[in-house]
Amino acid sequence: MKLLLSAYACEPHRGTELGNGWNWALNTAKLGHEVWCLTTVEGRESIEKEVERLALPNLHMVFVELPAWIDKAFEYHLGFYPHYMYWQHRAYQVAKELDRTVDFDLVHHVTIGSLQMGTALWRLNKPLIFGPTGGGQEAPKALKKYFYSGWRTEVMRKVISELLLALNPNARKAMRHASLVLTTNQDTYDMAQRIGALNPKMFLDTSLPEDFYPEAYPERIPDEPLKILWVGRLFARKGLPLVLEALSKVRPDVKFELTILGDGQMRDYVPRWIKEYNLHDKVKWKGQVPWDEVKRAYTQSDLFLFCSLRDSSAAQFLEAMAYGLPIVTLDLHGGKNLVPDDAGIKVPVTTAAQTVKDVAAAVEKLHDQPLLRRQMGMAGYQFSKSQTWTVKTQHINEFYSKYTQAQPAELTIEH
Repeated sequence: MKLLLSAYACEPHRGTELGNGWNWALNTAKLGHEVWCLTTVEGRESIEKEVERLALPNLHMVFVELPAWIDKAFEYHLGFYPHYMYWQHRAYQVAKELDRTVDFDLVHHVTIGSLQMGTALWRLNKPLIFGPTGGGQEAPKALKKYFYSGWRTEVMRKVISELLLALNPNARKAMRHASLVLTTNQDTYDMAQRIGALNPKMFLDTSLPEDFYPEAYPERIPDEPLKILWVGRLFARKGLPLVLEALSKVRPDVKFELTILGDGQMRDYVPRWIKEYNLHDKVKWKGQVPWDEVKRAYTQSDLFLFCSLRDSSAAQFLEAMAYGLPIVTLDLHGGKNLVPDDAGIKVPVTTAAQTVKDVAAAVEKLHDQPLLRRQMGMAGYQFSKSQTWTVKTQHINEFYSKYTQAQPAELTIEH
């Protein structure tokens, strides 16, 4: 199959959207398809080095360049929007020229995973798969105090989202032209239907390479204190202060130790939060650490506690489950859909006070029941095995065949 991928965010050996874009390109090429991947010039050097190392003759990276003044706008927070929309316009022009000689069988938009931003590639009039995508999730107003001054940004995000849905033709028209729209959470699924998606389907975008997993399920000997882990970027929407407040409400007899791995915009608040909630002797904040140390922390911990207030589909959940950790999170957005019911405790969002109380109760329950921790950890471990990049791309390949009836080229490629 001659496949055109749109991956604005794309770079090897990176996490989040950058890693997703690269992994979709790499793994669809490994399936044997002839792949052309449109992306920005941002990660050009590392991409070209990795493509050369892998020697995949059927993976063609196409770098779409923009004028310098547009790139300059990207330096500012709201500059992302004009930058991405201009890039889409330019990417369509490049794709149109390519299509005249290649004649693509199918177009797959993989990043940016934003329903509101859409894609201009619907204009090619080819079978189109859009996603997996998020964008429909909104932070609950009941928990706005945990955003501090960042709540203004959340309000602005909602306003921009509604404006894009109303005014951006590449959002609604992509939904109406797409053969399939893949959404990562229920909120985005509902939004896709609302703006005219003809064939939306739930599909998790979080995946792991096979070499990420430990050789066997990590058995843990119950001991005191309960070792709790939080991993993520220190952004307001990641909900760290809610976690710390909840831990301050845990019963005095529950011995625990929280390790925080991550850095970001809210770093200056962390010491203040630890002091405010009187957790100075129970919390270790290590900042951003090498990947090997993150894996070691997953192995050495007993519980993963992560209560993001707005997240499409946080990769940390799958990483923690891959290392057999039970999860405590909010019954919200990506966590709601990604974490199986038997792999953790998902706390309903009500008032701030009640939500904090319920998170604390979940920690107490898993402290008191080590057998339940193991059962949930094993359930998550088994689930995570179904979410590798190899499995995920084989699944998407079924969609490719269904919507084009084309078959991948006969190539012998090392997996």
